[in-house]
Formats: sequence, structure tokens, C-alpha cells
Amino acid sequence: MELTELDKQEFTRFSESNPQALFFQTPYWIEIKEKNNWSGKIVGFKENGEIIAATVLLFKKVPVINAKLAYAPRGFLLDYSDFDLLEEFTKEIKKYLKTQNVFCLKINPYVDYQLRDIDGNVIENTANDALMNKLFELGFKHNGFYIEQDEKSDLEPRWISVLDIKDKTFDELYKNMRSGTKWGINNSKKNFITILEADEENLFEFKDLMVHTAERRGFIDRPLSYYQEMYRVLKRENAVKVLLAQIDFKALLNSSQEKYDKNSQRLSVIKDNPKKAKEAAETEFEQGCLSERIETLKQNIAEFGEKKIIAGGWYIMHGKEIVYLFGASYKPFMKYNSQYLLQQDIIKYAIENGFERFNFYGIDGNFDKSSKHFGLFDFKRGFGAVVRELIGEFDLIISKPTYHLYNLMLKGYQTLKHIKKKL
Repeated sequence: MELTELDKQEFTRFSESNPQALFFQTPYWIEIKEKNNWSGKIVGFKENGEIIAATVLLFKKVPVINAKLAYAPRGFLLDYSDFDLLEEFTKEIKKYLKTQNVFCLKINPYVDYQLRDIDGNVIENTANDALMNKLFELGFKHNGFYIEQDEKSDLEPRWISVLDIKDKTFDELYKNMRSGTKWGINNSKKNFITILEADEENLFEFKDLMVHTAERRGFIDRPLSYYQEMYRVLKRENAVKVLLAQIDFKALLNSSQEKYDKNSQRLSVIKDNPKKAKEAAETEFEQGCLSERIETLKQNIAEFGEKKIIAGGWYIMHGKEIVYLFGASYKPFMKYNSQYLLQQDIIKYAIENGFERFNFYGIDGNFDKSSKHFGLFDFKRGFGAVVRELIGEFDLIISKPTYHLYNLMLKGYQTLKHIKKKL
């Protein structure tokens, strides 16, 4: 078969119906990346007029070596169990990339390496070693089975957390959620959290949340213009929702004060009754907590006003799947559990609009409670999401000398970056 460049509309139809496709494999992702010094093409195979294999290819010129790095994000889109098709497609891709002055192609297919359960335990006899061996045979170099996020050098997560929502109601999902998750959802409502949808006018609210989260977690955030451009393109395609959690400090203060006053009245009746000693002690303890809360809320209102955005989520929709790409929150307000309500709202939206999967996306592959990122995994697990261990990232080397030179340059850059960070 002959590799050809594909029309955007026909590829989009193919991508939307492909269970392996995420939003990366779309023409609009090329448009977004073009604003960040990448270029892109869509190529594929057709049989009897129908696409049977295809991929987005992104290209970036690497300074000094005067050659291009290519990347098929979450690609290729094809039947990976059809080794003949995979082999022919790879060979034609390699020929094509040579004409484009590419020295290496990176791929990270949306394909499982082995199946795991909700707790991360391996389901025996599910390892996809046959595919791994075939990719090795075709010249792909695997970049390793990283476990912890801090070890990650892959361009996208290898460990993700996915909730199956196909043909399910929210009530059915809720019934199977962990008790802590149910409590978090209900508590966020008691804390007067409401969910708003951001638009271009208040996208800065999400960016402010990301700045705080980046400082707290130690990663480099993108500029506001990046989020604005991504939002503009995705919104045009009806492929994005940016949700913001807002707390009503004034309403929570009034509720807390009302409860404090009722407790005070109750204490005046029971405090001298020996039979009510336990109840009185519990009420007095609650009064102490309420008193602290009231003072904190008064300070919050003085500093921030009666309402404040305290958390947000960036969700991208494509085909039958919604991906929770970015999450952000202000640490001092995490006690109000707004992230639980955010996920409840988007999961409900996904069910109502016929999506089949809600992808919580990246997690850590270390499921021990002592793990640095266990809390993130446990939060997503609480909703019923199952661990997916993907096959990982591969390099298809087109020019060995240029590839080795690139890696030497990359290693030097990373070392310098590490030194600067320590200084």
C-alpha cells in the first residue's frame, strides 16, 4: 500500500471512531502545536477508499544538527494485532520521514502493555510481549518502563487512570465509589461550592490556579497565551470544557454561625446534665472547630471578598473519551473538597452526552501508600477508575549519527538545567 497525505475531514472521522485515538490525533492538535514551533502532517493507508491506518506527524527542527525530530502523539492509529499492517505502515513511514530530513520518530501508542485492576495489581497472562517484540523487530527502541512520575522522560504518561462509563448511570457509578469519595462530594456541597464553566474572559482564573499549583508541585507552567490559544482552537471544535470551583465564603460563614448559635442554645440546656455529659463534650469540641472556621472565613472575606475561585479542571473531549488534562487548586482551600465536585460534574456531563470513558490521565506506577504521588492515584481510584499501564514510548531511529548527537546535546542541556535549578 502507498502512504498518502490525508484530508483533515476524513481523518477526523476515522480518528473519532478509533478506540485508540485521543485528542492528540486530530488536525486541531496540529494547529495548536504550530503555535509552539512545530509543523504537522496527517498520513495514512487506504483500502477500498477507506482509511485503515493513519497518524498525525508533528515535526520540530532541532538547532545545530539541522534535522527534524518527528513525533506521532499517541499514534499510530491502526490495529496493532495485525503485525503485517504494522510492519508495512512502519516501513512506509520510515521512507516518508527520510524525505522530510527526520532523524528520529517518537511514538507512544494508546495501547496497554498489561492489564491491571483498580488497585494497580497485574492481571496475570495479559502482557503484550508479542507486540513489544514486533516493534523491536521493526527497529523501534523502547525508552523504558518508568514507574514513578519523577523518573518520567516520556512525552506523555505511561500510567493513567480510566473510568468506564459506557451504558452506566451516575447513580450506578456513585454506588461503587469509595466512601471517602462520596463524603468528599457531599462535603463540597455543604461547603457551598458551585461549579462554573470558564470562557475566554475569565480563563485567567484557571491560569492563576496553575501558577500556584506549579509552585507547589515544582513544575514549570506555561504562559497564559498558551492556554488562550489552546482554548480558542478546542472551543471552536466543541472539544474543551474548563470548569472552575467557586466557594461562597459568606454563605458558609452564615451557615457556620447559625450552627454555632444552635449549639450554644443546646449547650445551655445540657451542660449541667450528667446524663448528657458525652453529648455536651462532643458539642463543645464542635464549637471550638466552628469558632476557628468562623474566624478563618471572616479573614477570607476580608482578603478575597464573599466568593472566590479555588480550583479548576481542564477537560478535552474527542471521540468517546473525555481526558482530564490539567487540574489545579489553591492549597489553603483544598480542605473544602472542591475537586470532588468538579469530577462529579464532568462525569455527569460525560454520561449525559454519550461518552464511554472518563480518563483521569496521569498517575504514578508506584501504588505503595508511602509513594510520593499515592494521594493522586488514590483520589482517582476513589471514583472507580482502573489503572492502565501503557506500552510506553519508542524511538524509530532514521539516522543513527544524528540521533546520537541529539541525545548528547539533550543530556548536556538537562545537566545544565539541573545545575541552574540547584543554584
